[in-house]
Amino acid sequence: MSIEFSKEKVKGLMAENGLKQVDIALDLNISLLALQNKLNGKTDFKLDEIRQLARTFNVDFTISNKEE
Repeated sequence: MSIEFSKEKVKGLMAENGLKQVDIALDLNISLLALQNKLNGKTDFKLDEIRQLARTFNVDFTISNKEE
């Protein structure tokens, strides 16, 4: 199972909504450094964080069972 999720899309949604990294970090209840690591691909977002981002930006996310 894979989760279709784009860190670039999150960055774009942040810009569209006038939100800063610190705003998202607070929303996710993680440190600013942890968020920066996730946005830069050093660590992965957890499923609950992806769900929270979807709620924050009022968007859907897709979970699929496709093979890579």
